Amino acid sequence: MNTRRSLLIVICVTAPGAAIAQGPACPGGRASTATRQDTWVEPHAREVVAKQVFKSITGLGYAFSDTTGPYVTAPKFSWPTNSTFGLWRSLVYPGATLTIAVDTAGPWSRVRLETRLACDTDQRPPPGFPPDVDFQTFVLAQTHDAAWSAIVSPLHRLKVRTFAESCAPLPEGDDKIAVCRQMAKADPRSPEALRQYVLALARFYHVADAWKAFAELVSLEGERASTYDEVGRAMLDARQFEDALKLYERATVLWPADALMAYQLGRTRLGLHQLEPAAAAFAAAIAHDSSLADAHTYAAVTATKLDRPDEARQHCTTATRYLEVSLADRAADVDAWLGLAYCASVFDRDREAVSYFARARAISASRAGGTSELVDLIRGSYAVVGDQPPAPLPDRK
Repeated sequence: MNTRRSLLIVICVTAPGAAIAQGPACPGGRASTATRQDTWVEPHAREVVAKQVFKSITGLGYAFSDTTGPYVTAPKFSWPTNSTFGLWRSLVYPGATLTIAVDTAGPWSRVRLETRLACDTDQRPPPGFPPDVDFQTFVLAQTHDAAWSAIVSPLHRLKVRTFAESCAPLPEGDDKIAVCRQMAKADPRSPEALRQYVLALARFYHVADAWKAFAELVSLEGERASTYDEVGRAMLDARQFEDALKLYERATVLWPADALMAYQLGRTRLGLHQLEPAAAAFAAAIAHDSSLADAHTYAAVTATKLDRPDEARQHCTTATRYLEVSLADRAADVDAWLGLAYCASVFDRDREAVSYFARARAISASRAGGTSELVDLIRGSYAVVGDQPPAPLPDRK
């Protein structure tokens, strides 16, 4: 089973004097506040998913203490049985509580799994593990993943009996591809069903199959700029730069005055380390739309790589101005925060750079680190000031 999923990791700090529930094995009564949360959509009815949750979680040795709202387990103080913890069983397991919500998402289900460690045992990993491995972080991640896998593995073997309007909400991976394929076959005249199948393939590295389905989509609805851009960005996100290059070269011929197409062509060429052609593409994008902040950002990245520092600073001045004006509308956009981070590094505002980058990582760690040409300079700011808290979100006026 291959699935990409999004994780929200939360480390909470209990205020001094706050009441703390004490587990039976907590040394000194110190409860842990480390939690990990995962939310995803399953293509099955709520009653099917809820039944599997009960079966899977009790099979792991948990007992449910509350089933009136989200399902909550009692703390479990024995090590998970998976082989990952083979060397850890001589240590004290800190205990864990699971909270699982299963809600309807149309005909499908949305599942939220939260794992919370019960105790802060102040232990270190067993001998043989690298010294930088944190006991709590490792145990929390492995405990959470064991529960997640116990739920999703049997569900992914079930036949999907009811289709939602779109397969888009499903987690990226082979299982999503299979469902999208079924939906496209069930409604062969639907461009949207076929488009979601193409995107699922492109995002999960099945680019050869994506091209075949893309040709069918073009045959069905014609060549549309929105489709080219969606599929191209999916290829870029999967770092399939050569395929994205083919797509955007065609797109810039079809829509020669489209600034976004020229910009994405530049991103593709930058990913292939074709610096001069990338610079030309970003220049074309800016010529079509001088207010396109991201084009200025990546023009600065390319200029830095080409050892043109004055040009990089000029583009960063423009990019920062436009990004700051639009930030309230782009607060959830990784590229906006990356642009601010990169340009802050260009001007040696290291603390700002790291703070902006931390905000980008909070939105999507994988996307924030996906462009090495951009991240390399920001790493220099980290070396100067170390970790910083994420930049605050802007107020909407």
